[in-house]
Amino acid sequence: MWTVLLVEDEGYVREAIRETVDWERHGFCVAGEAGNGREALAAILEFRPDVVIADIVMPGMDGIELLKETRKAGIRSRFIMLTAMSHFDYARDALQYGAFNYLLKLSLNDDVLLENLARIKGELLEELRDAGEALYPLYHRTWSGIRGTGALVHEDQAGTAAAAEKFRSLRLDIIAVLNGAVPAAADQAGIRTEAYLLVQSFYEGGQTTFFCWSFQKKADHARWNKPNCPAGLAAGSSLARLSQDWRSALNQLNGDWYGREASPMKDRHELPPVAELEAELIRCFEERNETKCAEVATRIWDIMEYSSFSHMEVKMLASHLLHMVAMLAGRKSEDHEGINSAISHESLLAHVLQTIREHIRQLKKEHVSFTDHPEVNRVIQYMLEHYKENIRVADLAKLVAINVDYLSTVFGKKTGLTPIAYLQNIRIEQAKRLLLHAKLSVEEIAFQTGFADDAYFIKVFKRLVGQTPSSFRRENNI
Repeated sequence: MWTVLLVEDEGYVREAIRETVDWERHGFCVAGEAGNGREALAAILEFRPDVVIADIVMPGMDGIELLKETRKAGIRSRFIMLTAMSHFDYARDALQYGAFNYLLKLSLNDDVLLENLARIKGELLEELRDAGEALYPLYHRTWSGIRGTGALVHEDQAGTAAAAEKFRSLRLDIIAVLNGAVPAAADQAGIRTEAYLLVQSFYEGGQTTFFCWSFQKKADHARWNKPNCPAGLAAGSSLARLSQDWRSALNQLNGDWYGREASPMKDRHELPPVAELEAELIRCFEERNETKCAEVATRIWDIMEYSSFSHMEVKMLASHLLHMVAMLAGRKSEDHEGINSAISHESLLAHVLQTIREHIRQLKKEHVSFTDHPEVNRVIQYMLEHYKENIRVADLAKLVAINVDYLSTVFGKKTGLTPIAYLQNIRIEQAKRLLLHAKLSVEEIAFQTGFADDAYFIKVFKRLVGQTPSSFRRENNI
């Protein structure tokens, strides 16, 4: 609750003010009392109350001096000054030195005091909201640490630290919701915003985290009703425990992600390394084999579930895989909308498989002009799928059950190229993608695109592209 210090040299007056208001009901508590200005200043310096209700005329240090000394110490407590009619000039001075208001003792009642406290509460909440904006760099850094992507660098470290001081004594409830591509609203997450001083939302990677701030007190379970969507709660946290409790709330989503109760981590050393399966998936993609890609990706997903990968780890791996296949296909990287939309292990696998299929089918259409001759088209399709292999014209003729000479003649008429020249074009196009997007040597790329040796590959590449593979890679900043 917002804290109040009562400062009055007459004990019965302090008691009357204390009994005038149901402080707790209105969000305040009387945290201390003082009989003179010097006692009051010591109390202010010790626990920095939010509100000081002080008489102006007191022995030793009066209310005006108390206000001056408080401001010199850099403390922004709101001062409500009490005065008699004959002390109006003092009250005017108090306002000049930054008092919130002055009240006449003779007309003081609960309505007048509550009206001023309500206005002060509004100002304090606004200050808290402004300070809360400076916490977002901390949230981003913490999120990066949770995901294992390293801490982000932000310019206003000092501003964040200063703002954090306002929140160190507050209670924090962290509520994480697995909501998909559209950020969740507080009511969708089952949060009663009126029960908190401040509710902040943070959306990343298909999940929304709410940071719900309140005064320190016993847990109030009525503040949160678990929604229908997957959600996790870390109650009674603080800035000092932000990372571990946020991670705890996020991990509570894993059971919903897999459609079961979360199970302990299995020993990943007993399973095939995911990195090996990633490499196998890339090889299948380069071969444009949809069926094999689906089999390998499904194995990866099974291993992640068996090993109890967190849903964040699964999404990060999915992003990495789609980034790799997009580069190999010569496309822009995945925009993450499809990944963020997924709220289950199965739905994310379906998205990954669909994206891979689309890339493969688009690749099969690119740089290929299918003709009106079915046998020629069948030969072209075979080249697209088997360009890494040692293909001879005789094999192609056998594939479509026609004479070698006739195949060469009709293929030339329909495409303008011989079958071998057409195959070389397909291989060179794939080589260009690998040069741009894969960290492979020229010799490795020659092998991966079906050339017998790198010298012949370089010769063909230079003839068709106009420069060597190394020059092509260098000029494209790779």
